[in-house]
Amino acid sequence: MRLVEALLLILTILYVLTFGLLSKNMNHFNGHITIQSQSPASLGKPGETDSFESANRQSFGFFYDIPESNWKRLQQIFNEHVNHLHPEKPFVYHPQSQEHQSIPQVYVNRRGHSGWNSYAAWYQSNYEPNFSCQFERRIGGTGNGDGPKWVCDPHRIRKLAKERRAKDPSHPGCVVYSVGSNGDFSFELGMQKEIGEGICEFHIFDMGDYEHAKPTELMNAYYHRWGFKKHGGSAPIPMNSHPRKPGDVDKFLSLQDTIKELGHDKIDVIDVFKIDCEKCEWDTYQDWLSDDVPMLHQILVEVHGAPIDKALDFFDSIENAGYLRFHKEPNIQWDTSCIEYAFVKVHKSFMEGKQVNQIQ
Repeated sequence: MRLVEALLLILTILYVLTFGLLSKNMNHFNGHITIQSQSPASLGKPGETDSFESANRQSFGFFYDIPESNWKRLQQIFNEHVNHLHPEKPFVYHPQSQEHQSIPQVYVNRRGHSGWNSYAAWYQSNYEPNFSCQFERRIGGTGNGDGPKWVCDPHRIRKLAKERRAKDPSHPGCVVYSVGSNGDFSFELGMQKEIGEGICEFHIFDMGDYEHAKPTELMNAYYHRWGFKKHGGSAPIPMNSHPRKPGDVDKFLSLQDTIKELGHDKIDVIDVFKIDCEKCEWDTYQDWLSDDVPMLHQILVEVHGAPIDKALDFFDSIENAGYLRFHKEPNIQWDTSCIEYAFVKVHKSFMEGKQVNQIQ
């Protein structure tokens, strides 16, 4: 009997100890038991809750469901990211760099393999992504080939669009600008399929006569036959930095003028600004960041080459305006000097732990 009593006593003690430990990590809510997570980022910080408040606030309501610990981890990754392989000489590998802008072992080989001296080599060494979107999608067609674009978490656009329209039935819901279509509407069709019919308003811009090719099933889509120029600047010179195709119109508006023309100066945000304008990005990028245009929440741009007098300012200005690079994709089929970049906007407080980039 004493042996049985001893065993019962031991089992009782084990039960009490086990239940006591579990109760510290459990909440009873409506009869259900939920385990409270203790992530490494929140351990040792009394009173800190794993809420969604920081992500929601710093992303303008876009990342509404990312826990505090995960958001801080993303912030840490951004803060630790370095934009250049050689931060003191960011033009190493650039085909236009001079000897003082390079390093000896690279400069002496500049006339050899293109890996030492090309736009592709420069992009391989600079401006990698510094952020991740968990549910990013490559949208357009089947998602393969040259043409689709990476979009950060498109399901979030759908939710925000429905909320806007619920508050204001006259609101377009979501707005997509697509600059440089070349008669290909697969991206817009893909966005409509992903987000839903009638939820987004599409504005497509090209100097070519492609309106007849606009698919009938693409809803709320408007074709505008003009190109983009720098605000206050003159039209680009044909066949220089902006090649023209036969039949292209000679009409250019700035982003600011376009927004006024379309009546979008009253909205707060353009959800997706997709632009592939054959080098006009180097002349117009400051307009994208201007205070007199709605916030461009996602910028999807194909850059062509990297002018040595503009490339650093292009990427650093965009980052300093609060944009995170969540995707980078070289055009390995047609031209490796052309790179697809995808940016998403956050509040600058997300970037407080990182030094502001200094333009070289």
